[in-house]
Amino acid sequence: MRKAAGIFLLSIGLATGARAELAPEDLVYQLAPTTALSAGVLEGGTRFSRMLALGDFGLGALSPVDGEIIVLGGKAYQADLEGRIRAVSDQEQTPFLTVKRFTRDQRFTLSQVRGMAHLARALDARLPSANGVYAVRLDGRFQALKLRSVPRQKPPYRPIDQVVAEQNVYELADVTGTLVGFRLPDYLAAVSGAGYHFHFIDQERRRGGHLLDLRGEDLTVSVDRGAGVALLLPEDEAFADADLRLDSQSTARFQRAVRGEAGQ
Repeated sequence: MRKAAGIFLLSIGLATGARAELAPEDLVYQLAPTTALSAGVLEGGTRFSRMLALGDFGLGALSPVDGEIIVLGGKAYQADLEGRIRAVSDQEQTPFLTVKRFTRDQRFTLSQVRGMAHLARALDARLPSANGVYAVRLDGRFQALKLRSVPRQKPPYRPIDQVVAEQNVYELADVTGTLVGFRLPDYLAAVSGAGYHFHFIDQERRRGGHLLDLRGEDLTVSVDRGAGVALLLPEDEAFADADLRLDSQSTARFQRAVRGEAGQ
């Protein structure tokens, strides 16, 4: 195991297909497994500067889970509880973040999107394989967006799906902006989550949040296919001391949080 930049490099996927070599920009980098959030490890000591050195596109959380984080164009933004956007400094910290250096492999247009399920089906029909790892960007004017954000947490910290019980849900209409997201395969569910996970930020960098639902037309989709996932382990006591053993609920807690469903 190699120690680098204050975080541990645990695992890297292997390049496949036509790739001659595995380059750093081919990888999706994830700070902490999702089981950490499921176990209530909501405070982290990893600076954004360290993660932004690895990727310019992504999403995640601000320590100690305060609103929603969007990474676009190499900059990190926080959507607060009301969905208001502010720039995040390099010195602020995160407990969980997924980033990639975005390089477009595919581009296409979705003429009409009528909800999350419709979006997932439309994207899946265009992606090369359900077993791949993808960074997905959607740009355009959205007729309607249902978004959420969560309040700043205080100890004792709770599992992430219980945090979602306090989420603030709000809607935007006729807004131009960008959806930043990832599609991860089912076999990574226990470590990274599975399926689609999107955060939104508007063109003016004023409003955003975690995507729950949407409607839109003529949306431009850009897809970057990753060669693997590098899981980075935080170097803080909360993570080191946490009980991260998998049980029947660990994976379900994170998936409920992504869908905006509160846990018990």
